Amino acid sequence: MSTVDFIKKNLDFAHRALTDAASGTDEQLHFVPSDGSHSIAWCLWHTARVEDLIMNAVIGGGSPIWNDEWAERTGLPGEGFGTGMSDDDAQAIHVDNMDAFIEYRDAVWASSAKFLDGASDEDLEREVPSRSGSETVAESIGLHMLGHFNGHRGEINTLRGMQGMPTVLAVEGTH
Repeated sequence: MSTVDFIKKNLDFAHRALTDAASGTDEQLHFVPSDGSHSIAWCLWHTARVEDLIMNAVIGGGSPIWNDEWAERTGLPGEGFGTGMSDDDAQAIHVDNMDAFIEYRDAVWASSAKFLDGASDEDLEREVPSRSGSETVAESIGLHMLGHFNGHRGEINTLRGMQGMPTVLAVEGTH
């Protein structure tokens, strides 16, 4: 299996989990336990914004899809993506229009798929900027998307379990 195919397979897994995670009532998606910091809705917003920034700005060298129109349509902040956000600010995140948010998320996912469909393993070795200097495209996707998103999948499953909801992709990969 090529590295591109490996990334595509693992990103598909993360996307299916995040699709599942968006099911629930407004109250369930915005539930934050006492002494908690994030809701499922925050995790969905954060992961979509991270993927948008990584794929379209860092790797693609352009602008993210997110703009003031998306912020207005969804009721989400126009600036920021959750990293470094205080607990109070994170708890205040509310997706006012989930259909519009899913439209945005799907546009981000389509842009990722377009890049990966045209990428070679050699393209994944290109250096891109990172907080600590630079990293390869593959490292950027692996660290900031695949690993990161699966960490939030665990957080989402904890929040769903606390509410008596089924976990997302609980039996994926088992026989």
